[in-house]
Amino acid sequence: MDGSSPKEEEELMEMWYNSIDRETNEPDNLARQQLEERIWNKVQAVRNRQTASDMPGIPERRSWWGNFRMKLVSAASVLLVLGSLYYASDYLKTGAFPLGVLTSDELSALTRVENNLDESEVISLSDGSRITLGPGSVFYYPKIFESGKRAVYLIGNGFFDIAKDPGRPFLVYTEDIVTKVVGTSFTINKDRAGNVVVAVMTGKVIVEKAQGSKASFEVSNRGVVLTPNKKVTLTNDAEKYVTGLVEKPVLLSGVDEFSKPDAFTFEETPLETVVSKLEKAYGVEIEILNNSITNCPITADLPYESLFAKLEIINALLNTKSEVKGTKIFLTGGECAPFKSIHENL
Repeated sequence: MDGSSPKEEEELMEMWYNSIDRETNEPDNLARQQLEERIWNKVQAVRNRQTASDMPGIPERRSWWGNFRMKLVSAASVLLVLGSLYYASDYLKTGAFPLGVLTSDELSALTRVENNLDESEVISLSDGSRITLGPGSVFYYPKIFESGKRAVYLIGNGFFDIAKDPGRPFLVYTEDIVTKVVGTSFTINKDRAGNVVVAVMTGKVIVEKAQGSKASFEVSNRGVVLTPNKKVTLTNDAEKYVTGLVEKPVLLSGVDEFSKPDAFTFEETPLETVVSKLEKAYGVEIEILNNSITNCPITADLPYESLFAKLEIINALLNTKSEVKGTKIFLTGGECAPFKSIHENL
């Protein structure tokens, strides 16, 4: 008000002032109400302390804006609110960002990255982990991790390639869940319905509620363990875990036999043997419901096809159907074909 503030502060104040009466589409949920109440309580506490120091004797009625010192307190209070809202704005966007596991000092000490690009952005962490942050997503992380754990915070979508460190589990907080890993790769995304989906590429992941979660690599009775090519969807009500398979299962890493050119070349191979090899290669369970076709011979060369493409070729050979239920694939129907080659069938 006395013209001493820098231009950028004046612009910030003007932006805040102009937004006071602006309507918002964000829901006025309980979490937001509690956050706003906490911020304004801090402002009121500063004002009360200042008023008490200015009136040691009989209270004197004065204009609040007429006191220059109170002007400074007001300006400082507004900046306090703006600073708090800067770090809390991401929480207000989601309505469930896990501020319950962070103090305001802890949050302000983290590095904040917001991807405003139309493409993904790669972030390298101090432990060697790499995060691919999706467009429009926000990521909080410390410059140096603590000795006992590695904790980061995500709003939006990201792919995580985590460096192995058994002594320090890696914790990713998003919405009101936490994903625990030691060393693995996985994705965290939101689907079109707004549900959070965690999908594992390599290693093992534990997904559970953030509230009450411990830093150790263990699962509570309200969590779920994921292995490669598995995913879990946390519904909007945050009360239900729905497990399943990823859309495009990948070959398990570290198994050399599946990288050979003839790894999936079958010549008069019983269906049961073919299925067993696919289970081992992709880490998924495939159940043949029709026992009469377990020994049907399969002749096919499937070096580059995806898992589901391989199954479709088997379906074409034996007239079977494959269906995913949860984390399992079921083969139903079918009969042994009079022909032996996929090329003849085509």
